[in-house]
Amino acid sequence: MRWMNKVTWLRTFIFVYPFFEARLWAQAGIDKPKRQELSAFEIMERVYDQLRYLEGVNKIQLTITTKKGSSVIYKGILYVKGDAALYHFDSLSRGRVLKVLLNNQGANIYAYSIHEKKLFHKKALDRFEPVLDSGFFYIDLANSPFLEYYTPKISGTEKRVGGRDWVKVENIPLDPGNYSRLVVLVDPFEDYTLRRIDYFDTAGVLMKSLEVQWQSLPIKEADGRQLVVQRLARWDMMDMTRGSVSTLEFFSNDKSARLDSSLFRRENLEK
Repeated sequence: MRWMNKVTWLRTFIFVYPFFEARLWAQAGIDKPKRQELSAFEIMERVYDQLRYLEGVNKIQLTITTKKGSSVIYKGILYVKGDAALYHFDSLSRGRVLKVLLNNQGANIYAYSIHEKKLFHKKALDRFEPVLDSGFFYIDLANSPFLEYYTPKISGTEKRVGGRDWVKVENIPLDPGNYSRLVVLVDPFEDYTLRRIDYFDTAGVLMKSLEVQWQSLPIKEADGRQLVVQRLARWDMMDMTRGSVSTLEFFSNDKSARLDSSLFRRENLEK
C-alpha cells in the first residue's frame, strides 16, 4: 500500500508541478519564460528607432529595378544632424540630379532639381510623389516618428512557417493623404524587430510593401574609433502598381564629420 501511495503521489506531482512552478514564478515577481509584450505605441516607437537615420555622413545607393529587369542606379550621400537630414543623389550618367532636405524630423520637405534649377516645397499631397521615379515617396524618406502622424493599434498576427507569427500593427494617418493605413509587421520573438510595412491606398488596396534586412554597417565614431554594427541597412520597396522594386542601401556612417547647420538651410539648397 505504501508503495502504491508513493506511485500515486509521484503521478500527482508530475501533473501538478507545472502549475505549481508557474505560481511560484508569479509570486516571486519573475516572468520566467514569457517574452515582453508591448503595446502598439511601444512597438511603433521601437520600429522608429530601428529605422531612424544615423547622425553624420552616410554613404547610400538607390537602385530602381523595373518589371522588365532593367535598373537605374543613383549613388548618394545622406547628411544627418539633429532633426535635419539632407540627401544628395547622383546619376552615373548625369551627375548630381536631386537634393532632398528634411527639416524638423521630416515635417518640412524640400526638393531641388539640379538640372531644372527648381526648388519645390513638398506639402500635402506633394509629399506622396515618387523620389526619382522610385517606389519611395518623399514622405517615406522623411524618417519622421510614426506616432506624430499615425494612430496605431494591434490588429492580429500574420501566420508564419514554424508557428512564430508576426504581430500586425495597423497605423491610421491623423491627416488625410494617399495612404489610408500602414500595416507594420514585427517579430515578437526577436525583440519586435521590423519585418515589413504594407502601404494601402485610399481605396484600401495594397499599393506598396517595404521589406528590410539587417546588415553589417561600418561606423566611424566621433573619436575616430571604427565599429561594425547590425542595422536595417537595406530597404526594398515593392511597388505593386508598377511591378518595380526600389532598393535603398546604407553602406557606411561617419560620425566624425563636422556638419555645419547652414548645410540644412532651405536657401542653401540651390548652391
